[in-house]
Amino acid sequence: MAIWGMGSFFNGTDNQFDNFIKENFICMLWKEDEVPEFYEMMKEIQLGDIIYLKSFKRGSNEMHINAVGIVTETFENKNYHSGYENCDNKIGVEWINKNANEVIEVNSIYKQRKTTICKEYDKKVVKKIIKLIKTSNT
Repeated sequence: MAIWGMGSFFNGTDNQFDNFIKENFICMLWKEDEVPEFYEMMKEIQLGDIIYLKSFKRGSNEMHINAVGIVTETFENKNYHSGYENCDNKIGVEWINKNANEVIEVNSIYKQRKTTICKEYDKKVVKKIIKLIKTSNT
């Protein structure tokens, strides 16, 4: 099992959080030829892995953990959710904690966390994610 962080903003301003939660999925607006490394990461995500939705204020090391869920459907190259036809990808998620609203200070050296998708290795963040699952208030 792995833990993955993913953003919910399209183009930096269009927050898809409510739609992801309501429809039990995640996707990214980027095309595979634009960011093949992100697609490689999405293809690594397995059933039962943990996904958390994250966000940052510009210039801050405070990461907001907005929701936590479990992967229920692995990567697909299509997206049939209404309004997401331009997204060439999707992963199904059962949201365990939909209103996490946690803030955690993260190491500024680990800049990959501020991208669209990242695999989580920070023990402090992993412990926080596990706690949010245990104390879910969905």
